[in-house]
Amino acid sequence: MLVEKITTDPAEAPHVTRGAIVRMRRARWRVVDIRPFDGCAIVTLAGLAPPHAGLERRVLTPFDTIEPIERTRRARIVKAGAWTRACRALVAGDTPPASLRSAARARIDLLAHQLEPALAIVRGLGCRVLLADEVGLGKTIQAGLIASELRERGAIDRLLVLAPAGLREQWVAELHGRFAIEATLVDAHSLRRIASTLPIDLNPWMTLSAAVASIDYVKRPEVLPLAARCLWDLIVVDEAHASAADSDRRAAVHALCARASYALLLTATPHNGDERAFESLCAIGSIGDERDDPLLVFRRTRHDAGLAARRRVHTLRVRSSPDEQRVHRALARYSQAVRAERGDACLALAVLHKRALSSAWALAESIDRRLAMLAAPAGADAGEQLTLPMFDVNGDFTPEDDAPAWPEGVGLADADRERRLLGPIAGAARAAAARESKVAALNRLLRRIGESVVVFTEYRDTLQHLRALLQRPSLALHGGLTREERACALNAFIHRPGSVLLATDAAGEGLNLHHSCRTVINLELPWNPMRLEQRIGRVDRIGQAHTVHAFHLIADGAGELRILRRLRERIDAAKAAIGAPDPLGIVEVTIDEL
Repeated sequence: MLVEKITTDPAEAPHVTRGAIVRMRRARWRVVDIRPFDGCAIVTLAGLAPPHAGLERRVLTPFDTIEPIERTRRARIVKAGAWTRACRALVAGDTPPASLRSAARARIDLLAHQLEPALAIVRGLGCRVLLADEVGLGKTIQAGLIASELRERGAIDRLLVLAPAGLREQWVAELHGRFAIEATLVDAHSLRRIASTLPIDLNPWMTLSAAVASIDYVKRPEVLPLAARCLWDLIVVDEAHASAADSDRRAAVHALCARASYALLLTATPHNGDERAFESLCAIGSIGDERDDPLLVFRRTRHDAGLAARRRVHTLRVRSSPDEQRVHRALARYSQAVRAERGDACLALAVLHKRALSSAWALAESIDRRLAMLAAPAGADAGEQLTLPMFDVNGDFTPEDDAPAWPEGVGLADADRERRLLGPIAGAARAAAARESKVAALNRLLRRIGESVVVFTEYRDTLQHLRALLQRPSLALHGGLTREERACALNAFIHRPGSVLLATDAAGEGLNLHHSCRTVINLELPWNPMRLEQRIGRVDRIGQAHTVHAFHLIADGAGELRILRRLRERIDAAKAAIGAPDPLGIVEVTIDEL
């Protein structure tokens, strides 16, 4: 556990009573209310001096230290840092509550909708904010503006940004370049370097006034306790939907946000059609019921922001070849045999069917691996089939794009029988891979478009197969690239008009390609509508000068049509709940009509 359970009622602690004048985080407050909460106490405080004057805050004791202020007129020595903060707060206190001092100095042209969350926080309307604007409306800029404004007013000293690993450098650059906030990128290497310069008993996190770290790094059991000992004033959680459901990731994010003065959750896709996951997202950082600890939600579309919605979505039907149809029939027979032995293998089998829908080549790679495992001596490489992470925190399949693998729990007790069933699938898959219908359709579509295009696929196997068969030169972006290789591929794509960029979901996070591209092609549909919107959002952003086109290639047959129907159901549920965008569109033609 991160903290020990408190056995006494802190609401009964001496000297902390309603009406008392107290000091909390170097500011003066009046105690308005004290309520017990799970062995702790939620204390409501009213600010007495700028920048908190007239504002209310709720804190959780004993984690936030509240010190009674003795009424004395004796002179006391003030540290230089405290004097500087006090002077800064007095100056900032002259700023009208409805204005933003930092907006004029931000190194960017701000739009009206980007000012609203910062104004709401400054006016004291809430301390927890869900910023859920559509993709491309500048959530990073809005978060930076909030951090800059709260710093300017003396309301915060310590900032922590939790982001996917691939977006850390981007956050550091944005905070520095646009808002003059010098943030430190924190990982195992940098933390060791900082710790090497400090006394052994000093927590290196305590030395950081602004930090950017990966959520998956901070959640580690050896890292989280150290990070949580710091009292962060503002925590920003980027791609917050990834921390929505029960997981170590959510537990870590919630533990940190619950102790922060301000928590800011950023996501363009807050609702994936699962109401429970959405409620879990909204509860991150909450320390009371909805009335005591409200969540401010900002959900603006391009129309709301006064921007023209210029997106056309095309669903293109692709006829499967006879070889591809044989692959799916053979895979269905194998699946039926596995289900007869193991009724709980349905979800694991869906991984194989999903790879088959991506490309026959991806399925063939997985089957070859399974056949090699069956041929190996008993006990050899017994753990290899565990290398495929199957589900993400929302219950959907993960966007991992790494080496071909075999899902756990799929197989037959009789190895000879399994080999007899898998052999025809492998043969048909190799034959189909030589003339894949989606690859032919993609080549035809690329000839028709004739400009820069981003092609998304879920699997690295499929991406490498495409590179070998495409009739136009292409660049690859996947999760196996180093930072330098990734930067080189992006630079080449941006500076070579007419390029084709092949990307996986694992590598697509944080891409801003709207200045060099307007077209996205989805080789297959992801099972999660949030990922579909994220793909299109790589080019559909503020600053895009042209109409955005998104093409979905759908193979005929029951498999991909089932995905299409399920996506439609989940998108409709999200639209009903929060007005989510529709990344599927309604245009449907066959590839022969192009």
